Amino acid sequence: MMRNECEKVIDYFNDQLTEIEQNEFEKHLETCDECREELAELRALTEDLAFASEPVNPPEGMKDRVLDAVFAEESNDSSGGDSDQTDDYQDSSVVAFEPRKDKDSPEPEELAQKNKKPWLMRGLAAALILSIAGNLYAVMNEQESAAPGPVEDPDTQEPDTSTDEIATKVQLQGETDAQATASLIQQEDGKLLTLQADALQKLEGEEVYQVWLIEGKKPYRAGTFVANENGEGAVAYAMEQLPEGTNWDAVAISKEPDATSQTPQGEVILQAEL
Repeated sequence: MMRNECEKVIDYFNDQLTEIEQNEFEKHLETCDECREELAELRALTEDLAFASEPVNPPEGMKDRVLDAVFAEESNDSSGGDSDQTDDYQDSSVVAFEPRKDKDSPEPEELAQKNKKPWLMRGLAAALILSIAGNLYAVMNEQESAAPGPVEDPDTQEPDTSTDEIATKVQLQGETDAQATASLIQQEDGKLLTLQADALQKLEGEEVYQVWLIEGKKPYRAGTFVANENGEGAVAYAMEQLPEGTNWDAVAISKEPDATSQTPQGEVILQAEL
């Protein structure tokens, strides 16, 4: 059976109709003063709600429980009134008569309009309850998601007790204005070679600067770097990558045609003994 168009006011207000149903109801609004009045009252009651948040679907079943409670109350009111009227007619001493029509008695149309208002107010109450419940649900979720997690007590954190010590530090010299400082740092888990250079010449193409650690006449690669626009460059190299038990005699920097050189192919520009 097709639904009465007047029953779709709440669903239209809550945007719960399909596109076809919405178009049909909007055509119905053009000819139905009562639906337009109800829709206006709905909008007036809900335009200044105290809570404002993003639309959130209420928990499953909330809408059915609220509406069942509202219409159950309406059903009880109707049944209670009929029972009283039936009891009156069961008294045989009551004589039936045509009630006198008072000049101030409301017309049938006015009575119908007054009887319709409780249903409208119950519907509005249900809509407001659902809207407020949804907003409260959103606020609670937002508060839970924004709740900070447990903060770790800094006193319970284990302090870093490792210490670094410079074992060797040398200044590299050459025939150009470039200069560099190399440091061999003793750490808890091994040694680290650091080197910083200044006033380096600008590189071209795939050219790089290569650091070498030298034992006798045998060089070992110990880091590759390029210079910035100010001629500055640096490298940090973990010594554990090189063969153990070797006694380094010197450290040097050369300018190589690319980063693949296994022995110095270009000019050695800076060097120093260790």
